Order: sequence, then C-alpha cells, then structure tokens
Amino acid sequence: MIKLQGLLGRTFGGFLTIRGTAKFSDIVKYSEAKEYQRKTIPEHLIEIEKYYNESDNIFFPEVILSLELKYDFEQTEASGIDPIADISNGIGFSSNMNDISIKVLRKRHDNDKLRVANILFNDDSLKKFGRIDGNHRLTIEDNHSINPKEIPFCVILFEQRTIEKDEKMLFFNINSKAKPLKTEETLKAIFTDESNFNDELLKSDSSFGWEYYFTKQINEADINIYFSNLKVLLNGKFLTTFLKLFKLLLDNEVIERIDEEISKVIEALSLVNSNIYNELLLKNSNNTSIFSAFLYYQLKSPELINFLKEWVLKNEIYQIEELEPNSIIKIMDNIANHKVKKIFVAMPYFSDPTVNAYNKLFKEVLKDLEESLNTPYSLVLMPIMRYKGASKRIDIRLLNEIRLCDIFIADLTTVNKNVIYEMAFADGLNKPSIFIKEKSDPEEMPFDASQRQYIPYDKNDYVTQIKRIIKNNLSEILKR
Repeated sequence: MIKLQGLLGRTFGGFLTIRGTAKFSDIVKYSEAKEYQRKTIPEHLIEIEKYYNESDNIFFPEVILSLELKYDFEQTEASGIDPIADISNGIGFSSNMNDISIKVLRKRHDNDKLRVANILFNDDSLKKFGRIDGNHRLTIEDNHSINPKEIPFCVILFEQRTIEKDEKMLFFNINSKAKPLKTEETLKAIFTDESNFNDELLKSDSSFGWEYYFTKQINEADINIYFSNLKVLLNGKFLTTFLKLFKLLLDNEVIERIDEEISKVIEALSLVNSNIYNELLLKNSNNTSIFSAFLYYQLKSPELINFLKEWVLKNEIYQIEELEPNSIIKIMDNIANHKVKKIFVAMPYFSDPTVNAYNKLFKEVLKDLEESLNTPYSLVLMPIMRYKGASKRIDIRLLNEIRLCDIFIADLTTVNKNVIYEMAFADGLNKPSIFIKEKSDPEEMPFDASQRQYIPYDKNDYVTQIKRIIKNNLSEILKR
C-alpha cells in the first residue's frame, strides 16, 4: 500500500487540496501528463537536468497534480456520498471503482487549523494522478540523483463530473495568466549585486559560468553610444541576447575562458555594427539570433561575413522571429560550404616570420584569383599554423582540415616528415594538389614520393615566385 501524506485545505478559489512532500521517483511513477499538456522541449529538459545535477541553492517548486475521485452511485452498496464534502468534513473517501481512498486524520488539538490527510492506493504501477504543472521537471532523463529526494506536491481533488473541465481550466490559468519575471530583470538584479555576485563567483559557480561573467562586462550605455546601429535590436533584451551569444561562442570554442577575449568580442561588435547593421533592414530588425550568428562568423570566419549578409538580406531571413542561433549557423555553414573553396597549405616550420609571410602570401594570391577569375565562390585559406581555440590533438585537427579542404598545397622543402605524411594523406583522398620545393634544397624525396611532380622556386625571391606558381596552377585547377 502506497501512502502520500499532506495537509488538507482549500485554496483561494475553493479547490480542495492535499499538500505534502514525497519521493521524486514515486511522483514520477504514479503520475502522467494529460493530453492537454504541451510536448516536452528537449533544450528545456537539458537545462533543468543541468540545474538539478550541477547547481547550488537548488529549489524544486511544488508540482501540481490532479486526482479524480471516482465513485459509481448506481451500485447497490453505494451510499450516495458527496466525495469532496465528505473529505472536507473529515469523513474521508473510498472509491468503489478503483483502489483510491483518502483518510482524514483527527486533529491533535481542538485549536488546530490544519488537518492531515493520507492518499492511499496499491502499488500496481498504474498512473493515479494527472500532471497539471511541473511536467518538464518530472520528465528529466538523468534522474538517478533526484529519485530518493523529497519534492513538494499539491494534489487537487476533483469529482468525476467536473474534472475534465476544471482540470483544463486550471492548466490554462496557471500557464497563461501569470506573467513570469523576465530573464532580463533577473540578470540585472544579479549583475548589480556585486557584494553577493562578484566576478569570480560568476566564473566559477555552477549556477552561472563564464558566459555570465562576459555578459556583465558589456556595458549597455557604451553599446548605445558607440554601436548605435544595434540600439533597436538590443532594446529591452540586452543582457539575455549577450548571455546567449557568449554561451554560443564558448560552446563552439570560438572564444576561450580568459579575460582577454572580451576585447576580441568588442572589436567584432564594432565591425558588425558598422559593416553589417549599417543596412537599414537589419538595423530595424529585432532578430537577435541573426545578430548572434553574425558575431559568430565575424570571430570565426570573417571572410564569409559579407556573403552571409547578402544571403540574409536576399532571403529576408531577418523577418523570421522564432530562430535559434545554432539553427542559423547550421544553415549558413551548409550554404557557405557550397560557396567556398578551402585551400590547405602544408609546410615545414622554417620560422615564425616565414609562417606569417606564407599566410600573407597565400591570402594575397587567393584574393587576386577571385578578382581575375570572377569566381562564383570565395577562396578561403585555412590558416597555416595559426590555430585558435581550445587545445586539441594537432594530428587529428590537421587531418580533419585536409579532409575538409578542396585543394591541397605543400612546400616539400627539407622533405619534412610531417609534410610528407600530410601529402600522402591528401593523395589518398584524391585532393587536387600543387607541390613546390626550393630548387637548391639538397634533401631528396623518398622514391615513391619523388614520382609526384613538384615545381621548384628560388628562395632568394620566394614570395614573387611562389605567387606566380600558385596563381598559374591554381587557376587551372579552378577552371576545371
């Protein structure tokens, strides 16, 4: 026999309720969502699960359940009771249709205002209660740590003849009449309370994180003054927009969890404000998800930003209201992959200045080719030895980049073992390739690799010569 115990009383509005606490697992086991409940939202479930498993100062609000008092008055032994009245008067209730019964305990003292009631039923795993409010909290998947915990419940007692209407009316009123406190207001309350929520706490506390700390560093007054094109967009949702933005950037490893990153974001904000939101249609848009996507690309792939701006304007994406930044980024990535040719360059590490020179050299070549060939796509250099982001295995990262590239270029000077390995990997993927090698280099290529044609260049004039070699050969590959 299962027993849920609580205090019996009537709410404002006249509903008879039993309020108490019970194990999370029992409430889950013996209750179910009714047909009027909205479908669970996966993102919301993840947030709730994270909160209950990782956060401090956890509070589990009361779940509101319904219980139908079934009774067949046509049976010969039926007593003609009024279930709600009998329970309210302390008589109790016992169904002649199922195993539900309610026992009202005697008052310990005459001046007691509250009475204790027990809801009793058999452990047959049948769902006894309906869920009016709190369904998401009871649906989280990883509930092992919560199962034995006591959570508060409120069971509203309904008669058969009224439950269908009253239950739905309560669900509607609870979910539509209340005006929840906006996240913007709650964030402002936290960020202005320096004594209780200082920077270090925001960074380290599991209830918050670096996205909260970064958001706090962005000054709304400065945005309105220096980034005026964003003023309309961010009005009334300044903090919530930046909180989502920083979470997006951190989750996708576009920025790191270090203080210096805030200046990088400010610089990107300036560029997006002046180069993207100078367009009137975007300036008057309130779509903050598109704004977050533009910031993402400005930081991660700035060479795509103008193309994506044109795509957003041409397809009037700015008019769509319900979008998540990740959804836009996924769409943009798919489109960009069809509009971009990625160039991977393998080379030995000669010196830091030489690596910088190679990056500059190849960017200039690609820009010249775009203009001269009038290509329908962009030519993008995958940065040479200039990776930014969280630490990863170098070999895996490089091989993934070779998989993603459209054209592979290698400088075989010194017959560097890493370059030869990357060359072989690209060859196995049938990547269109260009090989160059300094003509006075004494190192000979391994026999198998020596069968591949390479173009010599003079190290005394390597910038001019490499530019010429790459431009001539790359243009031929692109034409095909």
